[in-house]
Amino acid sequence: MAIIIIVSLCLILMIMYFFYNLIKNKKKSSVKVKNKQKKPKKRKQETTVKNVHLTLQETFMIRKELLFWKYLNYILPKKFIAIPKISLNTLVVPDGDKTIFNLISDKFLDFVVFLEQTMHPVLVIDIYDKSFNDEKLDEQDPFLVEVLSKLNLKVIHILVSNNFDREKTKSEIFEALNILNDLNN
Repeated sequence: MAIIIIVSLCLILMIMYFFYNLIKNKKKSSVKVKNKQKKPKKRKQETTVKNVHLTLQETFMIRKELLFWKYLNYILPKKFIAIPKISLNTLVVPDGDKTIFNLISDKFLDFVVFLEQTMHPVLVIDIYDKSFNDEKLDEQDPFLVEVLSKLNLKVIHILVSNNFDREKTKSEIFEALNILNDLNN
């Protein structure tokens, strides 16, 4: 009986030794696999331009806009700067509810006059004409004008025709900017 107990104990020890080695080898192999399977370094994605599906506009401004912009640059005092075709989404940001922002964010303003030092917008100039050709300048949307007014941004509308009254226009702009006209002639 003692022999059977000793043989049984030896057999149990051998089985335990076998499982011990099996578990030990599994741990080593899993560690090796983990070391071998290093994550590849992320590379910067390169973008290639194949089909652009864009076309450059023939002109950025039509002739009347360009001439009016030159006129603005000529009459404005040095502390002001006029920039054409300002997208509203670069001028305003939503403050909470985005409903009104979404309605106006894709609109453009003909000219915005800024204080050059701070680039704070002080005046929006909407130019229009009464022509019926392809280069017609339309008046600004009344809803947009109302929104700009609520933001305390003055908006003036100027009819530009081939022979518009430059002195009257200058007076109108200077009045909106609170500039004394006779000092800046």
